[in-house]
Amino acid sequence: MMKFSKRRKFVNHKKRIMYFSLFFIILFISVGYAYLNSTLSIMGHTELSANTWNIHFENLSVTDGSVSATTPAQISGNTTSISYSVLLERPGDFYEFSVNVVNSGTLPGKISLVDINGISSSAEPYLDYSIKYTNGNLVQVDDLLNAGATKRVVVRVAYKDDLSSLPSENIELDLIYNITYVQSYEEELTTNKLVQQLKTENSSCFTKYTGQVTDQVGVTKQAENVYFNKCTEKRNIIFNNMCWQMIRTTETGGIKMIYNGDVVDGKCESSRGDHKGIVGADGSSQTLNSSYLYGDSFTYDTTNSTFTLTNPETAIWSDSTYADLIGKFTCKNTTGSCTTIYNVNGYKDNSTAYTSSYTIGDTNYAQIGTSAFNANYRIPAMVGYMFNKVYNYKTKTISTSTKFGSTFTYENGTYTLSGTTQDLTTLSGFDISNTHYTCWNDTGTCSNISYVYYISSSTVYYIDISGGKDITDAINEMLYESSVNRYNSSIKGIIDAWYSQNLSSKTIMLEDTVYCNARNIRNYGGWNPDGGSTSTYMNFKNYSKNNDLSCVNETDQFAVSNNKAKLTYPVSLATHEELYTLTNNNNSSYYSVLTKTGAWWWVLSPGYFGVSISVVRDVGAGGDLNDVGVVNSYGSRPAVSLNSGAVIASGTGSESNPWVIQE
Repeated sequence: MMKFSKRRKFVNHKKRIMYFSLFFIILFISVGYAYLNSTLSIMGHTELSANTWNIHFENLSVTDGSVSATTPAQISGNTTSISYSVLLERPGDFYEFSVNVVNSGTLPGKISLVDINGISSSAEPYLDYSIKYTNGNLVQVDDLLNAGATKRVVVRVAYKDDLSSLPSENIELDLIYNITYVQSYEEELTTNKLVQQLKTENSSCFTKYTGQVTDQVGVTKQAENVYFNKCTEKRNIIFNNMCWQMIRTTETGGIKMIYNGDVVDGKCESSRGDHKGIVGADGSSQTLNSSYLYGDSFTYDTTNSTFTLTNPETAIWSDSTYADLIGKFTCKNTTGSCTTIYNVNGYKDNSTAYTSSYTIGDTNYAQIGTSAFNANYRIPAMVGYMFNKVYNYKTKTISTSTKFGSTFTYENGTYTLSGTTQDLTTLSGFDISNTHYTCWNDTGTCSNISYVYYISSSTVYYIDISGGKDITDAINEMLYESSVNRYNSSIKGIIDAWYSQNLSSKTIMLEDTVYCNARNIRNYGGWNPDGGSTSTYMNFKNYSKNNDLSCVNETDQFAVSNNKAKLTYPVSLATHEELYTLTNNNNSSYYSVLTKTGAWWWVLSPGYFGVSISVVRDVGAGGDLNDVGVVNSYGSRPAVSLNSGAVIASGTGSESNPWVIQE
């Protein structure tokens, strides 16, 4: 139900409830046989495969900015209906959520009926109510949903804000929205018209990927429609008057592509030269304890080489306030305008922060600019495109008797070493692979315990843990917990600011696909909770080159629709796996034509945490795949995915005659 009040500034939409109902049919099949005559017979054996019918809702996510619901939207126990109640008080108030419609059965489905009830004539002038797919298309009759497929829909109800008058009385509504699916005898073409056209015209360039892929949040499946465009020429696209290069198709019918600079005379040739962009320096420390203005983002003027904070607020950096300033930008002044802007990326001490700094200057033709991936490099958490809890490493040299243990007990605020223990005055020649915990004394008791993960001669590298937590807790907080993605990385902040200023008007043409920041560990090294070598590194999935497009952790599946790894906009970076597959499994002969720009640029994929630095994958100046410390300032080449409605207006895909997307 929804209620509007007659007051101009406060409109009550009391109790608005909407139900999604997905109906299905059961198909009955009977089989007989025919006996022709006594001398001529036809006999056969027929088997009918078992089939299942299951279309339902999954993975509901409320959009940021929505009003607080009286009853938040939730999927019912039978997973085929959604209900919620919401009060919209003022023009401009809205409530919006997205949800997956999943066909986990073996039969394709088709919408036979879309039925909307409850919008009265008195409410219609004041109410916007829509159910659309993430590409902006309306949900409608004859839409297909293949077996094993998922489509994400966005439900929005809003109090219009462009009104010349307000309702004269309260309005209450019960809105019912029903979608009826029936079995379909046809399947949806899962590649869009653009992809079909490209494959037809350039079939020799397209290579089908046959492994696992995660292109939708929570959906990892065998790829059916993923093709890599390995053309040396025909992969150039003009979209939003920018040059892009096609990487691959997505399982959901999109085209993932990577930024490739400005258009010059209608061309995207490598001879275009440098252009103006956001130029970062390597990560550094800055004193911030003065009272400065801070903003979540910024705008920039390449002509005047200036930055301006967006919605800035005054704050002071201190032990009690720093957590609220991580991820924000500052000009280190009280005006909010500057020629050098700083991204606050980590805590160093009560007056100092790890920061990335930026100016406006010349950058490589294929980049929006350069940036550190993260300015704080001192812990595994900093391989994250977003991050939260940080355990910075420390070092110490042992010179007195110190007890080490394999485990501990915790009681009344005190850690006590237990299990296997050993007393050492030097680590030279000793193995503590199974005794990583220490209190840095000979009693084995302390209020904060340390975990040693690496040893170099007699110098140990360790983190401090408190509150009864162990190394498993620390690793989970840094890499896996649901809240792990709280703060933007340095490079995400820059990409978001660029997108907001240059591409936000085209969001409706982009699909909300997954960008995988694969932080799943393949080798714990000295971080192993069960005991591990203190002379080896923590390695992530992409420490070894691979072409596996699956993304196993939901907190690594960055997408606008994923509250556990939520993108601000449908943009991120290309992944190691995508570029590795694109370059014919890293065949060096492909470097110069597919990934070489003459500059070093970032990839989204973590590599490893070494002795004292987080390392992320990158592409070298010659186009080869490498590893580099996150503190370095390298090129930023954003990646986006055109949705299934994209259409080519002209062009052949070459550098001199790119495909132009109709807008």
